[in-house]
Amino acid sequence: MKSSETKKKRSLKRVALSAILFGAIIILFSAVLVEIVLFIYPTLENYKRELTHEGDFATALIGDEYLEKVFSEVKDVYYNTPEEIRHEQYSDEYVNIIRPLVDDEFMNARNILTTCRERSKLENVYYTFFDDEYERLVYVIDGNDRNFAFLPGMWLSDENGTIDSPKVIERTLKSNWYLPVTYGTVQGWTATNYTAVYDSSGNVIGYMTMNITINSFARQIKTFLAIYIPVMVVVLVGIAILAAGAINKSIIVPINNLAGAARKYTSISKVERHVDTSVFEDLSIKTGDEIEELWETMVDMEDDVSQAMKQIRDATKKQERLATELDLAKGIQAAVLPTDFKEISAKDEFELYAYMTPAKEVGGDFYDFFMIDDDHLGLVIADVSGKGVPAALFMMISKSLIKTRAMEGGKPSEILKFVNDSLCEDNINDMFVTVWLGILTISTGDVIAANAGHEYPFITGEDGKLTLYKDRHGMVIGAMGGIQYKDYGFKLAKGQRLFVYTDGVAEATNEKNELFGLERIEESLNRYDGDSPEGLIRYMKAEVDAFAGSMEQFDDITMLSLWYKG
Repeated sequence: MKSSETKKKRSLKRVALSAILFGAIIILFSAVLVEIVLFIYPTLENYKRELTHEGDFATALIGDEYLEKVFSEVKDVYYNTPEEIRHEQYSDEYVNIIRPLVDDEFMNARNILTTCRERSKLENVYYTFFDDEYERLVYVIDGNDRNFAFLPGMWLSDENGTIDSPKVIERTLKSNWYLPVTYGTVQGWTATNYTAVYDSSGNVIGYMTMNITINSFARQIKTFLAIYIPVMVVVLVGIAILAAGAINKSIIVPINNLAGAARKYTSISKVERHVDTSVFEDLSIKTGDEIEELWETMVDMEDDVSQAMKQIRDATKKQERLATELDLAKGIQAAVLPTDFKEISAKDEFELYAYMTPAKEVGGDFYDFFMIDDDHLGLVIADVSGKGVPAALFMMISKSLIKTRAMEGGKPSEILKFVNDSLCEDNINDMFVTVWLGILTISTGDVIAANAGHEYPFITGEDGKLTLYKDRHGMVIGAMGGIQYKDYGFKLAKGQRLFVYTDGVAEATNEKNELFGLERIEESLNRYDGDSPEGLIRYMKAEVDAFAGSMEQFDDITMLSLWYKG
């Protein structure tokens, strides 16, 4: 998000004023448009009514019978004259053809139209029909001044003037207000009306066309706009200023105050102890609308944040204390696991190494090795159910019991039975531990072992490779008292190895949700080309890490390796 220094923001007051002025302009133009429509519509309706009345009066004086006759005669002459002649309508040849149509009856009808024009406001009145083929308005009787009148059969088109299309004429006939309006440099604004002329059968044979000058009407519109628009502008600007002031007082000022309070609130450190704020509450906004509701919400939010930050501070303190305790527990657990590999491997008969990585700060896996007497080495690897502090505590108790009982002597099965019965007495959390316990006779390489639900060990076989040894499993330690465990034995010859581990190795998972598995363990063990137990375990840890990739370790990983030298 850009800061106010790098990105200039528009003022809310300016935005509101712009919106009000824009709305005022829209209202102004809408009002002008409505007023013009309300003014023009009835005026044009009056014009059309007057024109229609004048036309009907003139038609009644001329007579329908004569009109049908003269329309028929003019059409006969017009359509029977070749186009190359009538196209030159002012030529002597065409004039001589149409001149006979001007007889006494025609002049009488024309005089009626002329008288009608002169005694009314009409610019002109004439009878016409429309030539669809050449798009011409053909004159039948023209009531115009003698110097400008057309003879019957002469025509007007867009070539020598401007005419209305049949669609416009049809619309004019059907409407009770519509009049086509044109502007000319001589007459100015002119409106045209059409009324249909019918024959005795009721068919339309042409039109009576009437032109009327509406310059005074146009001047009235201009005068209206010249007065109405300035008045409306003054009124709307005044209303806009008042509205802007009211909006500024009731909306913009409270919002600006809220924005200022928000900036102040964000600048206050809410993490520090004993920091209580009342930034929003101090505003005391009382607008009685959504702004006040927003203010009340911000006040509640401020209080909620203060409470939440207090809880966070308390939780952080607890978390820090817990982290310190976990670090201490991790150190204690690390100290409990034996690490004197060089000292115990100083004997000529064997060499060993072990490794444990918890999934959390502390874990439930453990290993142990200890000399029971000068010729017997105890080897332990175990996995407590669960993780974290409870598992670590159970692990330490289990480890202590196993070693203590093993140092007293006896077979692995007897040791595991004692430990199981001891843990079952007060195991209120129903925790358990899987254990592999072996006792190596150093002088002979004989191993006696017992398995309490733990992973199978890997032992060097006859082919010299580490192979999975599927021993007999007993019940896990801590699940049920009175369990009898079984011993089994095997012999390590010179140069052979023993590898034991927890399920965190086999169940390591990669991005494809695949398990590392026993086959990969065996393949990795036999790919290692050295004899050092430490080297083997570090190699196995690298193999597991490479397989898991970016996947988080979800279980403790523990391994112990013994190389018997004989």
